[in-house]
Amino acid sequence: MWRRVLVRLKLAVLLAAGMFSFVACMSVGVDGSQREYVEGVSDARKQLFQGHLGYTDAEKLGLVAGKPQWFRARVIGDWHTPPSGDSSAEVRAGAQIGVRLQCSGAGVVCTPISSERQNVLTKSDRATWMWRVTAKRTGKVALALTVTAYYRDTNTVLFEKPVTALAEAAPAPDDSDRYSWLMEMLAWVKSTVVELGLLAGALAAVWGLYVGVTDRRHSADEEGPATAETGRDASQRPRAESPRRAQGQAASAGAACQDDRTEGV
Repeated sequence: MWRRVLVRLKLAVLLAAGMFSFVACMSVGVDGSQREYVEGVSDARKQLFQGHLGYTDAEKLGLVAGKPQWFRARVIGDWHTPPSGDSSAEVRAGAQIGVRLQCSGAGVVCTPISSERQNVLTKSDRATWMWRVTAKRTGKVALALTVTAYYRDTNTVLFEKPVTALAEAAPAPDDSDRYSWLMEMLAWVKSTVVELGLLAGALAAVWGLYVGVTDRRHSADEEGPATAETGRDASQRPRAESPRRAQGQAASAGAACQDDRTEGV
């Protein structure tokens, strides 16, 4: 009986020792993995370098109620002068970069067009993010842009920088306002045509008066010489004798011829 008790005690001691060894080994392994993970994150943070964030200036976004606009953000591994109309900020690069845009106010909706995470591992790398921003009504719109550097493909954050900006959503133009420029142009064209018509009529009247005066002067100049020539010809031609005088002269001539014959006989 004592042998059975001793055997059971030995088995219990061996089982307890095995369990203790297993737990000790597991704890050592977990501590080792945790230590490696911490060291890896620390090394990754040290390898980050200064990058450049360029994004659309919210004040120049030109939000109009009901009309979508494009918002762009770009992360470059080296500093660059931002293009006209963009804002800029310093960020950390050299890892997997995620950029998020959160919008609030005026019923605004920000729809991402590109992937949230992209690699910017070297200074020559660059990545671009795009969103379609639509405000449903007028009012203030808050844009919160967050740039995050991740450790490899995990959710461990190495660096994070938020950037906020405010924009104003303007009211959508009415149809009357939209075509007001066309109505103004038509009114201007109409008034211009009327003025040109009046001017053309005035010019035509002046031209007609000028032509009439010119024709009268030409007619007077032509009638003057013709009248003088007519008077000159009339003075040079012999005047026509009256019929009675001609008959008297003929009778006298006949009588003279008869007397000559009588005398001859």
